[in-house]
Amino acid sequence: MTNPAGRMKSIWYFVGWVLLSMGAVILVAGLYNLSSPGRVKTVLAELHPDLWWGAFMAVSGVLFIVLSERAMRKGG
Repeated sequence: MTNPAGRMKSIWYFVGWVLLSMGAVILVAGLYNLSSPGRVKTVLAELHPDLWWGAFMAVSGVLFIVLSERAMRKGG
């Protein structure tokens, strides 16, 4: 995928991909922990912070990617 104006991508584009990939890994790990019967119980395990943070990071990553692409199209 080439940039039509020949400009470099913004750093926020790459930050978005890192957030998306790490959020997906944490979300999948949280889903695995949710489905495994012999998991270790922690103090606040019933809140499932890995699911919440994984989803939050993945959504944030998608927003960063979309908004940085929009900014590049506008010329910003």
